[in-house]
Amino acid sequence: MRPLILIGSTDSDYFLLLEHILEADGFDTVFGRSVDEIVHLGAECNPHAILLDTLSGSFSAALACVQLKNDPRTAGISTIALIGPGAENQYVDLLKAGIDESFVRPVAPSKLLEFLRTRTRRSGRFFKPRDGDRSLFYADIELNLETHRVKRNGVDIHLGPIEFKLLQHLLRNSEQVCGRGSLIANAWPQNIHVELRTVNVHIGRLRKALSLDGAPDLIRTVRSVGYSLERTSLSETVQIQTDPPRSS
Repeated sequence: MRPLILIGSTDSDYFLLLEHILEADGFDTVFGRSVDEIVHLGAECNPHAILLDTLSGSFSAALACVQLKNDPRTAGISTIALIGPGAENQYVDLLKAGIDESFVRPVAPSKLLEFLRTRTRRSGRFFKPRDGDRSLFYADIELNLETHRVKRNGVDIHLGPIEFKLLQHLLRNSEQVCGRGSLIANAWPQNIHVELRTVNVHIGRLRKALSLDGAPDLIRTVRSVGYSLERTSLSETVQIQTDPPRSS
């Protein structure tokens, strides 16, 4: 799942420029042209962040920010103002409106992208950057597909090849339940018989390796089904009933 960025602007050319920059780096984008449309899309699409172009003459970025922050469905979404040169006086109104960050146009793409990456990682959602980086992120976990290195909170984690592939599959499908069959298909060579309990053993090893300095367990067990990578798991085990209750 690619992170979604909502862009509020009435300048179609500027939107296309931002769209090109963001989508080349692994984001998806959606375009809002008015305050009402921005607020509606923010609640409907649940984007990772909202960029507000203050040069758009037909709507007020500050007003859009106020309405976003006052709506419980969008209050927690990061809002970023893109301020035109010479319009620095808008900072005060935007700060009063609750803006999270501001950049003066033209902003260096690398600076904007790094900010969005950081916010996306902090949100705990899956993030896949541009292909050249070849890394997967979730919460404080980073897996580099090119170097086969795994880090948690910046500290190297040493994994065996099976545990590495299990983590890779969980990261690609974060916050979704991965059945044991799909884990076997993605972590073990083909034409090798693997018992379901073998998956449990390797997941246990992965858990132990990731539990660095008492870090919370992000792997949720869904009994009779499989596993899910979630921030809220905290070693929680969920029982899914697969058979109808017997009558007494």
